[in-house]
Amino acid sequence: MPNIDLREIYKPHPQQVKAHQAREKTVLFGGAIRGGKTRWMVAEAIELSLDYPGNVGMLCRQTMPAFKKTVMVELERYIDAGVLVKDEHGRDKLVLLIKQHHQTDHYIKFFNGSIIWYTGLGDDVRGLASQMGITLGWFGIDQVEEVSEIHYNNLLGRLSLPLKGIQYKILLTANPMPGWVKMRFIESHPADFVYIPSLPRDNPYLHAGYEEELRELYPEELVKAWLDGDWDVMEGGNFLFRHSDLKKAVNREI
Repeated sequence: MPNIDLREIYKPHPQQVKAHQAREKTVLFGGAIRGGKTRWMVAEAIELSLDYPGNVGMLCRQTMPAFKKTVMVELERYIDAGVLVKDEHGRDKLVLLIKQHHQTDHYIKFFNGSIIWYTGLGDDVRGLASQMGITLGWFGIDQVEEVSEIHYNNLLGRLSLPLKGIQYKILLTANPMPGWVKMRFIESHPADFVYIPSLPRDNPYLHAGYEEELRELYPEELVKAWLDGDWDVMEGGNFLFRHSDLKKAVNREI
């Protein structure tokens, strides 16, 4: 069994460190492509599972196929990691970090009893209905701008795990898009929340010239949104109506 130092699996860059150190309950990280959003979220999920033995969390994306291509790839980096723990005699003992991965029921169980469930929120079988009875200590949604606000609100109501000393946490990643995420988090100032941007230029692990190449290929709108993290530019351009205007129209009294 390998004794893999978890610091060798994941070496956060400065913006990721800021997000890990955030004390707010809700952390929105990213706001551009290739800033290390998913890797941060999975590492934070691992940390929450280790810091609070018996913790229960849920990692999500809009669909399971998308989850498997992104979030699961990051989770699998930890599958064979071994960690040293103290036995009943105070001696070091090597155990697997992850005790069980149940791919049919979609959960990962850690050596200390913590569990991470995972699902595609928009999937018919494992979507909203599968969340209704679960009790959580934290949840994370990758690319939260893709999902419906009702799924987010439902997961909010699941944060009630009766674990002594627990810090409930909400982990979110997103790219700039019009919609409920922009209105709820970027245009408003919710309590106990922090937005920490991470741009391609913040990620030292990208190959040289990555951003420059995309600046040559992308239209100006995508450059500002996906490379510069501008949340306003996608309100116009290819969208017939601004989401903010649609929201006002829906809420207007007749």
